[in-house]
Amino acid sequence: MLGLTAAGLWWRYQQRDAGAGPLAPRRPRGEPTFNRDIAPIIHRHCTGCHQAGEAAPFELITYDDVKGRAADIVTVTSNRYMPPWLPAAGGPPLADDRRLTEDKIRVIQDWVRAGAPEGEAADRPTPPSRTDGWQLGVPDLTVEMPEPYELPADGRDVYRNFVIPVNLPARRFVRAVEFKAGTRVLHHVFIRFDRSRQSRRLDAQDAEIGFGGMSVPPSVTSPGGHFLSWQPGRGPTHSPEGLAWPIEPGSDIVLQAHMQPSGKPERVQPRIGFYFTDRAPTNTPFKIVLNSTRIDIPAGKAHYEIEDSYVLPVEAEVLAVVPHAHYLAREIEGFAILPDGSRQILLRIDDWDFNWQSDYRYAVPPRLPAGTRLGMRIRYDNSAANIRNPHQPPVRVVYGLQSTDEMGELWWQLLPRHAGDLRRLEEDYGRRLVREILAYNAAEVQRNPTNAHALVQLAKAFMASGRAAEAMPPLLRAVQIDPNEEEAHYHLGVLLMDKDPLRAEAAFLKTLAINPDNFKAHNNLGLLLMRSGRFDEAEMQFHVGLEKHPGDTTISENLELLRRLRQRR
Repeated sequence: MLGLTAAGLWWRYQQRDAGAGPLAPRRPRGEPTFNRDIAPIIHRHCTGCHQAGEAAPFELITYDDVKGRAADIVTVTSNRYMPPWLPAAGGPPLADDRRLTEDKIRVIQDWVRAGAPEGEAADRPTPPSRTDGWQLGVPDLTVEMPEPYELPADGRDVYRNFVIPVNLPARRFVRAVEFKAGTRVLHHVFIRFDRSRQSRRLDAQDAEIGFGGMSVPPSVTSPGGHFLSWQPGRGPTHSPEGLAWPIEPGSDIVLQAHMQPSGKPERVQPRIGFYFTDRAPTNTPFKIVLNSTRIDIPAGKAHYEIEDSYVLPVEAEVLAVVPHAHYLAREIEGFAILPDGSRQILLRIDDWDFNWQSDYRYAVPPRLPAGTRLGMRIRYDNSAANIRNPHQPPVRVVYGLQSTDEMGELWWQLLPRHAGDLRRLEEDYGRRLVREILAYNAAEVQRNPTNAHALVQLAKAFMASGRAAEAMPPLLRAVQIDPNEEEAHYHLGVLLMDKDPLRAEAAFLKTLAINPDNFKAHNNLGLLLMRSGRFDEAEMQFHVGLEKHPGDTTISENLELLRRLRQRR
């Protein structure tokens, strides 16, 4: 609940209403005690983080814990810095709302004003219990990083991907996940999965634990339509009824971690608990993102806005929302404009704080008809008056992945209401996504014609939009600029499979020389070999592809086709 620098505490203290100090006189209400009145509030809203092994820097469990910090607790609850909860009131009710009511805030104030009495022992509640340290009890599967990562004491933020083998013998369905950070240096973590061994290869090539950067192989994915992330203060994640998701056998977990040095060396070795169900999912959610990659905020500009929107082609429920921006963002708004023109606020954050971002699930999912326009608006403040501005004096800030750059995203988790609508939503949103990717990478290539990665992404967008002929030139330029650009060689092979099989074969062989674990290249090379009657070589490629990506249905189907072709001979 706490964890505030002196400067930050003073700034928050100053934001309280003028003349209404944290211990302003209140209407008499009797003398509260810790055991009867305060402990239930602390245990419900604070202890989850403020205990051993969690994100907060000290414990808030016992009377002595709380009394020793009573004055600070009054301050940070009065100005609502704690408990951390960014959404403002007024939108649809959110699940797990951590905000304290005005009545609870007054009780804390009255208790401190009365001298912080402990009260009768008979009134003392039992603190929240955990089984082996887990809020949800002993997990069905517990995974941990095989070795700790040593984060240096100082320096820039570190973005790193940690690979954890799962070793499940069969598919299991997950109903809940609990993440235990074990350190305070984790800013946030995304939980992803990889069955291709690509992440293992990158880990092995890196001298340190894991591999660096925010980019991961295309084989690293999250369960379709689900948000799997952790931030300080985040409790266990539960899947709604009917929306469990699978962990496949042979999967590796990839933790995409953002870490912030604390001033002393830290060992990072989180654990994850998975809770299974035997009930397969009966429905599938879908994620969309509203964003802008054209952020360009002049130095000193106090009011800069971005907007984006998307018209729903189907009726859908909004299950959850995830806002994301960096230090300069001040206000975030998510809304829906219904077909009748009425406007509904779905999320409003009046005081964005990069250090307390999270996902938010609706207690009762709003239902939006087809034709609804989902929208988002984010306001930034790049002036010296913004105390969170990392640049003093302010400098121009553009879109980028580093914390000192800026981003602006609002992710929505949707559940289509009718059979067949998921496919329609996927296709409609996919067309929008291709248009955006095409425009973004065309601009990147124009800014930097030697950016091989942007050239490949541009070519992929051309291919996805049915403009295959336009994809060839950027791919050829990419391999000239960087002969080891794996994706460029692979997609050249895809384009040439029907037109020039020999050049396609050479492209796939080059792909595999760069990355022997590219299972798609193994599969496509196997197809070319099978077409030319080289069945033994084709079978070998298919088997290697399955070894790299166990359970791949496409490769298995091609092996079966090969078996039938052999029988006809």
